[in-house]
Amino acid sequence: MINKWVPRGLIAVSFGLLASIGSAGERSYTFYDIGVFGCPEDAYTVPTDLTDTGVVTGTSSTADCSTGHAFTWVNGIMTDLDEYYEEGIFFGVQAISQTEILLGYGTPDQVLARICDGRVFPLPVPPECEMQGHSRGINDTGTMAVGSCDTNGQGVLAPAVYWIEDGTALALDLLPGLPEDASGEGRDVNDDGVVIGVVDGEQRAFMWQDGVLTEIFNGLGGEGVVANAINNHGLIVGLAGTTDDFPAMSYDMNTGVMTVLGTGAAHDVNDRGSAVGRDIIDFIATHVILYENGEAIDLSPFFPPALADVNRANAINNYGWIVGWADDTIGRMHGWLLVPIYDKGDYDGDTDVDHQDFQHFQRCFAAEPYPNGTLHVGCSVFDFDDDVDLDLDDYAAFQSAFTGPTAPNNNPNGPG
Repeated sequence: MINKWVPRGLIAVSFGLLASIGSAGERSYTFYDIGVFGCPEDAYTVPTDLTDTGVVTGTSSTADCSTGHAFTWVNGIMTDLDEYYEEGIFFGVQAISQTEILLGYGTPDQVLARICDGRVFPLPVPPECEMQGHSRGINDTGTMAVGSCDTNGQGVLAPAVYWIEDGTALALDLLPGLPEDASGEGRDVNDDGVVIGVVDGEQRAFMWQDGVLTEIFNGLGGEGVVANAINNHGLIVGLAGTTDDFPAMSYDMNTGVMTVLGTGAAHDVNDRGSAVGRDIIDFIATHVILYENGEAIDLSPFFPPALADVNRANAINNYGWIVGWADDTIGRMHGWLLVPIYDKGDYDGDTDVDHQDFQHFQRCFAAEPYPNGTLHVGCSVFDFDDDVDLDLDDYAAFQSAFTGPTAPNNNPNGPG
């Protein structure tokens, strides 16, 4: 576990609660602008993943605008991993596990690496490959990563699975009818070792587990399947063809049932079965979409007006926190975090106030404030009297709100 976060590049970050929308019911969010390291002209920040503890990671432009550096963002503070570990190592981070092991890439030759305990461990090149390709995902324990590798040194990519000690290139020729130069990549892996991925340009998706490669067939009446993410209960999300559209879909590998989530494309799913992605609205604007409880909810009203129209969500954690990027009106890419506002005392949003929420209350009570002096990210749910601090009055109110774990678990895809 990375247990040392150097406060490099502390920046002013604006945030504010915006109005909720009708289709989201009572749901509201707090918006945080992740910011950038520098580069005033062509600035960009692209968050790629986050943990349940609120560690955000991704890539951000540097002050000289020459290249991007990998970063972590915790409670308003960005850390440049390139400076923290070794100069010139990390261009970016694609994913982070719940144990805070990072999946990064950088020089030399776009090397893929696991980053943990303050050390860098390059991923092995599978024996079937000439070199590594891309990194895409890592499981919550940090023991397996997925991406692609170059099988012949000429750009033909095979899906690849990486363990700590070795690697395996998946044989796409197990899927019939592919062209000889078909490329593919692994896009995600869960804690049971189930890998999902796609064949590039073919709109064909696969699962891989225990050495067996299986195609995910379209169950919506059309053609084509793209798998983007899998949770720890075997729920896969992406998009698939119907007879007249190509909407966001989910596929339950336990039941074999494929379901339309709504228009757009789903990019990530948490262990509660909530998915996020994007959709093109009115053929112009790209909006962040939350797929939850049978609804496709447009989250654009929770963004500042300058960031509301060109948006993408990349990841959602198990508490419903969402990260992604948005273009402003002059084309700069802003990284952002949306934190849902639940009922007072209910930090994890499971509709009760119990001992799990109390553990978060303890952490929030001792936490450092956000850089502008407000509460630590996510901790306002315990500010019962709305005076922007946590004190004994809030503790007394929390005790009064305590219900115990009484909320029913009606979600087959994860905890309540």
